[in-house]
Order: sequence, then C-alpha cells, then structure tokens
Amino acid sequence: MFAACGKGLVPWALIKQLARVGGTSLRIYQAIQTETQRTTLRVIATRAEDAKRKLSLYALDRVLWALEEMNLAERTRVPGEIVEQLLAFGVPYTPDVKIPDLIELVFTAQEQFMNVEPDEINRVPTIEELEAYFEQSRVA
Repeated sequence: MFAACGKGLVPWALIKQLARVGGTSLRIYQAIQTETQRTTLRVIATRAEDAKRKLSLYALDRVLWALEEMNLAERTRVPGEIVEQLLAFGVPYTPDVKIPDLIELVFTAQEQFMNVEPDEINRVPTIEELEAYFEQSRVA
C-alpha cells in the first residue's frame, strides 16, 4: 500500500519512519525517486534511438536490395513505392538519376546510422532532448 506524501506516493511502511525523522527523509526519498525516473527515461530513450537506428538501416537495406535487383535486370524506371522510401530517408531522387547512382546515394544515407561514436552510445540525453524526441514521436 502507498500513501500520498508531498507530490508522490510513499510505501506505507515508510510513513511512520518519515514522520519520525522529518522532512529530510522525505526529500531524500523524493530525490531518489526523481533520479530513478530520469534513469528510466534515459534507458528508454537510448533503446528507442537504437531501435530507430536499426529499423532505419533495415529499411534502407530493403531499398538497396530492390535497387540492386532493378540494376541487375537493367531496369531504368524506379517504382513509386521505392521513390517514396528514398525521399523519406532524404535520398535525393529525380527520374534522370541512374540506378547505380541511387545505390551509392543509399549507401551514403546508411552512413548516418552506422557511424555511431563510442562516446555517443552512453551519452545521457538532456530532459529537453527527451521531451523533443517524444513530442516528435507523437506528431509522426
């Protein structure tokens, strides 16, 4: 069972101890609770970013396979669904761009997802970065 104490919930067993010790214990408990929530958000954001990176690489690999098959079949026209995917990843496309050139452009687009700096992997995002990330996710 939990009891309301300040802005959060405190396990019932701690209420008597908190009452005896005073506000200091409550502040410490709330600080621990806040830091635990921040740590959880950091882990979630890191996992979400890693999942986004992997999914983007997977999607670009599928586009790459399709382009390579078209190139081997000596096709010159790129289907609309592939064009949409290219544009979604920021790959510049115009009908006059040759398929081998598109393949190179897809490789270039993949680089942004493969070049992850080691110190960036464990970097802790700021609260503002997390808020922006989750706000962007809601909009999309």
